[in-house]
Amino acid sequence: MLVLSAAAATAVVVPAAAGPGRTHHAAGCAGTPRAVAFHPGGELLKPQPTHLPTACGATTGYPGAESHIVVRNDGSVIYTPAVLPHGTLGIGEAPGEYQPNTQSNASPAGLAVSGDDGGHWHVVKPSGVTWNPTDHSDYVDRTTGRTFFEDYGPIPTATQFGGEQEGPAHINWSDDMRHWHHTVIPDLFLPENPRFVSGVAPKGQPEPHGYPDIVYFCANTNVGFVSPVIGGRLCFRSLDGGSNFAQASVLFTGSAPQHPECGGQGENYSAIDGYYPQAAPDGRLYVMVACGGITYLAGSDDEASSFPVIHAQGKAVTLPVPATQPGDIGGTPELRIGKDGTFLLAYLQGAKLLVRLSSTRGVTWSKPLDVTPPGVTAIKQWSFAAAGDSDFAIAFLGQRHGQTTWDAYLTSGRNVLAGIRSTGGPVLYAGQLNPRKRPLLYGDSVQGSGYVSGPGGVNVLFPPPFNNQMMGNDFIGAAIAPDGTPWGSFTQDCGPAPDSAGCQKQHDQTRGFAGHLAWR
Repeated sequence: MLVLSAAAATAVVVPAAAGPGRTHHAAGCAGTPRAVAFHPGGELLKPQPTHLPTACGATTGYPGAESHIVVRNDGSVIYTPAVLPHGTLGIGEAPGEYQPNTQSNASPAGLAVSGDDGGHWHVVKPSGVTWNPTDHSDYVDRTTGRTFFEDYGPIPTATQFGGEQEGPAHINWSDDMRHWHHTVIPDLFLPENPRFVSGVAPKGQPEPHGYPDIVYFCANTNVGFVSPVIGGRLCFRSLDGGSNFAQASVLFTGSAPQHPECGGQGENYSAIDGYYPQAAPDGRLYVMVACGGITYLAGSDDEASSFPVIHAQGKAVTLPVPATQPGDIGGTPELRIGKDGTFLLAYLQGAKLLVRLSSTRGVTWSKPLDVTPPGVTAIKQWSFAAAGDSDFAIAFLGQRHGQTTWDAYLTSGRNVLAGIRSTGGPVLYAGQLNPRKRPLLYGDSVQGSGYVSGPGGVNVLFPPPFNNQMMGNDFIGAAIAPDGTPWGSFTQDCGPAPDSAGCQKQHDQTRGFAGHLAWR
């Protein structure tokens, strides 16, 4: 077991003063379509309740990219990233102030933080530096409020981190968003979209010291698209609140499976999937394992040292979700676990978002609940969050019949397990977060941003992998605040083409977009 040393605590982080529209002076609750209440299957409540949430959404004022969103215990919202282009071509490789006329996937970035439900935003730079704007990870440990942020390299390079800065997992944590601790897990190379989770120590296992929870971090061993190009997925654990991490296990491998139930076929996993461990209230970890057209449920009683497939009544436990095939990227099922041990499973089937619940730790499941809002006929990316016992939120890009642009939606369910058991069934709430007059995306990907001005004023695309049209919106986020407010994060395009009025006004940049369902 390799134990990794931690770097010294960093200096205070001061909110950034550079950047366009540093604060946003409205919470974005005007001009959005009215939220609706409905039963699973898209059945509108008639009449609608007199008290409904308001759909609110607005930009952070900063360029956005692959977005994540978390809400701290004090209610402050963190949208990642707040892109801050500077230097030549905006990619930070040369000294310079904020560069307002370009944006790429290699532009420096920080965190956009709001303390008033998205009304105003400011920038925080973890450990005092700016970071790559994509493939990051962030997490709030609800027990303590400690905030974690991971990225595979600062942009531009930071002398205090020494050599070999681009590639390993840089983990930063803070209890107050001002003082940060930084450490590195060197045995990873360009980990894409890794994930944190935390929980108490399982019975009979080593207890953490100086911190109440064990912190886990799992990531791919190298950048890539799918297994076996991605060589493996490793899990690490920290017994001191994230200051030091030790490798716990190899979760998946692309060339040969870690689980005998796969019958010699490698596990299916990619740069964007949901096959990461989740913690139960008793500290046990659970994870989905996809191989051979079947999704198994595996568990760990030894702090991520092993993840054998769970068996019940002499058979391996399988999950009722569409089979994931080699080569699938994104859109895979997501597993979450509530505070009371309720399992929630979300997945996309055709144009429908479905949720199942289990009160038997994944052995048996409810019938699927169609949580797609009425009128939505197509879904692109989506993200799933759970809180409480059986509360959930799904943020997604949706279309209505005949629509070619995409809008930002949020569906929320509260105490859904109790609703399933009641006569009327659960009541869900959904809203479109962006105003009617402006879509989130003007096509199936970012269209207007991601260009530089070439000879003669001709707009030229940034080459891959720096082009934010290629990767600008392949990851969106969902979160639930401590007070139950659901949130979603997205990237909003500037317009249908680089010479459109919106893109000219925004200097060919996207904007980070965050929204929520507000109960007033």
